[in-house]
Amino acid sequence: MAILVDFFIWIRIYMRLQKYLSEVGFCSRRDAEELISAGKILIDGVVATLGDKVTGQEAIVIAGKELEAKELPPRKVLAFFKPSGVESTLTSCGDIKTLLDFDFGPDRVFPIGYLDKESRGLLLLTNDGDLGNRLSQPSRGDEHEYLLVAGNDISSALIAKLSQSIMVMHKTLLPSEVEDLGGRRFQIVLNNGKVKKIRKACDEAGVEIRDLLRLRVGDIELEGLEEGAWRALTEQELKKL
Repeated sequence: MAILVDFFIWIRIYMRLQKYLSEVGFCSRRDAEELISAGKILIDGVVATLGDKVTGQEAIVIAGKELEAKELPPRKVLAFFKPSGVESTLTSCGDIKTLLDFDFGPDRVFPIGYLDKESRGLLLLTNDGDLGNRLSQPSRGDEHEYLLVAGNDISSALIAKLSQSIMVMHKTLLPSEVEDLGGRRFQIVLNNGKVKKIRKACDEAGVEIRDLLRLRVGDIELEGLEEGAWRALTEQELKKL
């Protein structure tokens, strides 16, 4: 039985096989490279090697199954309110809830970036492999805004210490903002927003995190979404990306 994979009807443009398989939504580039290295992919009957390029017009067979092509649906980017306790992966994790437990519509989508299991808030997903790869690059420097609730009192000295910890972890000293909101709540804005940096900085500064909520990625905001719900980005928001 053929594997059905969506892809654009492209003009004959050559691209590396692993990029092509990512673009059509079959698998990630890394997984494609592993399949190629294992000799599990044939291009027109010849075993593929790393570096091979395709247009999509070739007969591509993966693990004995032909890759069948049809026209892709329009590009889609979703804003999802990821609940706490959910892993940001499309791989089954036993009893742990993952993105596979949510219905994002008929098209295959995958997460842009990562939000750890304990954290909640805005997670972007897309069916466009190239766009997802570009948006997840740290060099973009998109602002990520977080709201945190601490389990201990937050003093001005602690906020200053936390801010310095985050700055040092950036190495290049990218600007970061830490603001005390009162009631053991504080806000962090990073220009390279990896949650693990926040958690490590809080640990080093002596801040116990009770809740970590991502409110914004670049110009895309979480506002208006209920936990576990998603919405498609508007055309105006897509242009901002």
